[in-house]
Amino acid sequence: MGTNPQTMAWILDEYSKFHGYSPAVVTGKPVDLGGSVGREAATGRGVVYATEALLKDFGKHIADQTFVIQGFGNVGSWTARLLCEKGGKVLVVSDATGAVQNPCGIDVPGLIRHHQNTGGVKGFSGCIDTDPNSVLSEPCDVLIPAAIGGVLTRENAHDVRAKFVVEAANHPTDPDADEILAKRNIIVLPDVYANAGGVTVSYFEWVQNIQGFMWEKHKVSTTLETYMTNAYKDLKEVCKSKNCSYRMGAFCLGIDRVARATVLRGWGA
Repeated sequence: MGTNPQTMAWILDEYSKFHGYSPAVVTGKPVDLGGSVGREAATGRGVVYATEALLKDFGKHIADQTFVIQGFGNVGSWTARLLCEKGGKVLVVSDATGAVQNPCGIDVPGLIRHHQNTGGVKGFSGCIDTDPNSVLSEPCDVLIPAAIGGVLTRENAHDVRAKFVVEAANHPTDPDADEILAKRNIIVLPDVYANAGGVTVSYFEWVQNIQGFMWEKHKVSTTLETYMTNAYKDLKEVCKSKNCSYRMGAFCLGIDRVARATVLRGWGA
């Protein structure tokens, strides 16, 4: 958190002073220094692809759903923008300055411009200011925590009024809240999968640096969609076979892959 392409450029520059030009040493760089097109939007785009895969599995579509998004930084704003482009209705958005809502759907492009001009979402003329502390309990189809971790706890998990929770932030749901949401039959798509778009496109950036060949934006986006869609299918298969939650399924899938690679290297007992 708190870094941007300029930060990555400084890291590359310092490393290269001692080891020669090494673009693959860090990702998230400016495009002019070997970064990947589409990296800025990657985490939010991955969240949308993950949400799309989840909803499709339940016979639903983004265009039929309402969304509440906590956080309007890089991840939250791109998630809102891309959901809007797919016909989704974003009802409430919050950030550090406050929260805004529009029961008819927020004008997301307008809110982004307002955020760029004022530094926050508060006071956007196309919405009504609302209590940021009530965002997680606003009624909607899909709740997307996209700010900091630890926001869903035993104190507020009973108040969630969404059918699905898609974790765009890192670890927004603590174990107690996870258990409460499960008992209430609220589906939680875990961060370890849902927000993996950023690190996946960072991998794409590393591949491009190693190849010395830059991908076009369309290839980055379509390849990310393929990765996220296939990952959901793998996750769902594990969840079915083990009769477990999405979070436990994601952990099992990841650990199993690492374990198999470890054994193949001869490190197993």
